[in-house]
Amino acid sequence: ISTIMHLLVVSVFVLLYIVPASVNAFSSAPVIVPEVHPAHVTKITQLVQAALGDEGDANNNRYAFARDAVTNFQENDESPPSNELVYGELSVEVLATILDAVGVQENDVFLDIGSGDGALVLGASLLYADTTNNGDDASDSGNAMKMCYGVDIVPGLVERSRSHHRILQDVLQDNESFLQQSQANIELSLGDIHQPDSQLQKILDETTIAVCFATTWSADNSVGTSLQGRKLPKLSKALSHGLSSGCRVVIIDGKLDEEDDFQWMGDLKILCPDTAPYSVATLYHKQ
Repeated sequence: ISTIMHLLVVSVFVLLYIVPASVNAFSSAPVIVPEVHPAHVTKITQLVQAALGDEGDANNNRYAFARDAVTNFQENDESPPSNELVYGELSVEVLATILDAVGVQENDVFLDIGSGDGALVLGASLLYADTTNNGDDASDSGNAMKMCYGVDIVPGLVERSRSHHRILQDVLQDNESFLQQSQANIELSLGDIHQPDSQLQKILDETTIAVCFATTWSADNSVGTSLQGRKLPKLSKALSHGLSSGCRVVIIDGKLDEEDDFQWMGDLKILCPDTAPYSVATLYHKQ
């Protein structure tokens, strides 16, 4: 995404987000951290790509291996029907656009629901890392993101994401040691968002920003045929029961139910090769 496009879509989303919320007292408005500089987005994108092994045609190969992990999982009789699991992935650039539009606050806790190979979790852990002192005084380093979680139901994908996390740590240690010091902590877990165990429920309780690329809920869990307009009643109820009040939830290509205490705050068109020509990110506020 170009810098101009990044700024354009952020401004549209922020407008839609702020206007409905303006009825609240301005004195209680949260402090939003500055948007990520495009050069920093590019840097983090390159670091995540290095961790994922995305060089040349390697990205296509990685997708193939990720989808193989899903296929292997589907051979288990206890897994969801095959038409309910579809692998898709957003780029770090798109994640930065979404998070800047949402408005990241100090000590936010990020959760990627259906985290796959872990790309967004790795990216989120570094996008808001403080690099202003250039390593002169590491004690002053910080990160607006307090913690970054990823959860997936496919064991093979969780294993892959943890491997990518380890590789990223090696890359940072060798090339970006100061950035590593201000990286948010990462936890990648196996779990079913519809039936959370105690560990996953703890994560949901802590989460303040949840992102879900809803390709996974492509069939029996959705209502409606339009990709961007699909209602996701099963996911909506699960998140309503699991997430805490005040959590900001972004669903890509799906809709939650306002009857489940989700207040619609705005829509944002984003570029995604998996759902060309574009996808729609919808922001909700958990009441």
